[in-house]
Amino acid sequence: MKFKHSLFIVFFIGLKTFSQENQNILFTIDNERFYSEEFLNVYNKNMPLVADYKLDIESYLKLFIDYKLKVKEAKLLGLDSVVKYKNELKQYKNNLLLPYLKDKDLTNKLIKEAYDRLKKEVNVSHILIFLKPDASPKDTLTAYNTLIEARNLVINGSDFEDVAKKYSKDPTVEQNGGGVGYFTALQMVYPFENVAFSTQVNKVSLPFRTKFGYHILKVNDIRASKGEIEVAHIMFKDESVTAKKQIDSIYDLLINNEANFTDLANEVSEDRTSAVKGGMLKKFGTGQMIEDFENVAFSIKSEGDISKPFKTQLGWHIIKLIKKYPIENFENLEVKLTQEIENDERSNLVSKSVIDKLFKQYKVVVNDQALQQFNMENWRSNSKNFKQEILTINDKIIFQEKFITFLKTVNNTQIDAVFTAFKEKEVLNYYKDNIEHSNLEFVKAAKEFEEGLLLFDLMEKQVWDKAKDSIGLLNYFNKSKELKYKAKDLERIRGTVISDYQNYLETIFVKQLREKYDVKINKLEKKRIKKINS
Repeated sequence: MKFKHSLFIVFFIGLKTFSQENQNILFTIDNERFYSEEFLNVYNKNMPLVADYKLDIESYLKLFIDYKLKVKEAKLLGLDSVVKYKNELKQYKNNLLLPYLKDKDLTNKLIKEAYDRLKKEVNVSHILIFLKPDASPKDTLTAYNTLIEARNLVINGSDFEDVAKKYSKDPTVEQNGGGVGYFTALQMVYPFENVAFSTQVNKVSLPFRTKFGYHILKVNDIRASKGEIEVAHIMFKDESVTAKKQIDSIYDLLINNEANFTDLANEVSEDRTSAVKGGMLKKFGTGQMIEDFENVAFSIKSEGDISKPFKTQLGWHIIKLIKKYPIENFENLEVKLTQEIENDERSNLVSKSVIDKLFKQYKVVVNDQALQQFNMENWRSNSKNFKQEILTINDKIIFQEKFITFLKTVNNTQIDAVFTAFKEKEVLNYYKDNIEHSNLEFVKAAKEFEEGLLLFDLMEKQVWDKAKDSIGLLNYFNKSKELKYKAKDLERIRGTVISDYQNYLETIFVKQLREKYDVKINKLEKKRIKKINS
C-alpha cells in the first residue's frame, strides 16, 4: 500500500480541491476542465521531489496532462469499479477518517497536561466502594452517601487509615490502610489521576467515580519526579536466616571487590529471568515496582554503587545502580505521550469532544414517545410493535428496529443510558457518511489516494505486466543492444533492460492516449502562469 501511495507522489501530493467558480481553465481533456490553481499547487509543492527540480512549467505541464490522461483512461476502462480497488479505497478512507474523529486541540492539551504531571509524583490514600457501570440510581446514591459519611469522619479528625479499614471495599485495605503510594501521570485511570493531581496536600477529595466505582482520596505528599532508573539485582526468594546469611556473604564479596556483580547474579540469583542478564532489570519509574524495592533503588547515589542487603515481600535483595534517567524534554516524549493517551481513558474525552461538537452542528431530534415505549413494553417479546421513528439527524431517519439491534449488543439494562450511547454512535456514523460533503481537507486526501491507486492499477495493466513478457523483452533487447547496451548477454543486464522496456512501453501508451483524447491547452493562461512563475 505504501508503495502504491508513494509511486506517483510527484503528481498528487498536495493536490487541492478547489471551488471551480472564478478559476482559470488551463486545459481541457474531451471538454473536462482542469484549472491552473490545481496545477500550480502541485508544481510549487513538488518541485523538490522531482529528480530535475529545475523542470520548467512547460515540461511539468506535459507530465501533469499525461497524469490526468492516465486517470481518465483508468476510469474509462472501469478500473474504479473493480471490487479489489473499491475495497482498498474503502480501507484507506476508513484509516483516513481516524484523525477527523479526534479533537486535535483537546489532544494537544491532554498531552501537555500529562507531560507537566510527569514532572511530579503524588502519594495518596483512598477509600473505594465498588459500583458497576450500569448500577441503578439507588445503588449509586448509596455509594456516594457512604463516602460522604467516611469523608466527614476524616475531616472531623478521624485517622484516614482507620476509616479506610472500616468503609473501603478495596481487598488490600487491611494490609495498606488505603495507601496507594507514589505515582505519576499515566499510571492510574484518568479520573483517579485527575483528582489526585488537583487535590491539595492533606486534603480529602469529594467522592468521584471511575470504572471501578466511587472513591475518595487523601493526598499525603507531592514531590518532584525522580525520573526513571536502571538497576541490576541479586535476589534470594527465601526469607529465612539461612537466606540472610547467603545474601550477607554475597555482599561481603562485592564490597571487598572479590567478585563481579554480573557474574554473581548469573550464578546465584534466584530471579532467573534477570540472572541470565547479569541481574539487569528493565528501566522503571515510581509506582512501577514494589515500594520497598523502589525506595532502596532510588536512594543509591552514584552509578555503579550497590545497596546493603534488604528484604521485601519477595525475598532478600542487593541492588546495583546502573543509570538514572531524568524526565526527557517534551519534544522527545511527545510521540510516546500521544500513543499512551490514545490508548487510555483520555481518548474517550477526545472522541466525546468531537461528538459534542457534532450535536451542536446537526439537528438531532429524539422521538420521546418512541423512546419511552421501551420502558413500557417488553421489546424482546413484542419487537413487532416497535416500528416508529425514534431519531432523526438532519435528513436521516432512524427507526426503533435499529435501536433494538443495538440493545442486543450491550449488557446495560438502563434504556436511557443505552440510548445515549446509541445516539452518539449514530451521530458519528452520520458524520463519517457525509464527511466528503463537508470537509475539503478529507476530500483532497481521498482524491489523492483514489487517483494514485487508479494510476497504479492502470500502469500495472498497461505497462508492468506487459514488461514481464519474455518474448517482448527479448525482442526489445535484440532491437536495442547495438545502440544501447555494451553487454550482449540479456541475463547480465536483465534489470536494466526491464526498466528501459517499461519506459518504452509507457512512452507508447502515453502517445496512444494523446491520440485518443482531445487535449486543448489555454495558451493565454499558460503564458500567464509561466510569467508569474518565471
